Amino acid sequence: MKRTYELMVIVKSDFPVEDTKKRDELLAKLVKGATFKEITVLGKKELAYPIKKQTNGIYIVAELEGSSLKTGDLETESKLGTDIIRYQLIVKEG
Repeated sequence: MKRTYELMVIVKSDFPVEDTKKRDELLAKLVKGATFKEITVLGKKELAYPIKKQTNGIYIVAELEGSSLKTGDLETESKLGTDIIRYQLIVKEG
């Protein structure tokens, strides 16, 4: 059964989000086996508090579809990726 998810990722402020290939590769590594429906770059914003010595980050929101995603894999990939500051994955109802 396919589900719809929303993934929000905060990357370092120097990440080249204009390079769509690099941005898409980063997101695809986080959620293997999912199909991206829409990717929106919300832009650079100031963080409420420093995270990993960063005070600004670029917010990316992606809507994706796939079978049950493994959050353990997502956590591992986000810790290995040096560009990722934070992420949040939610299941969309409906």
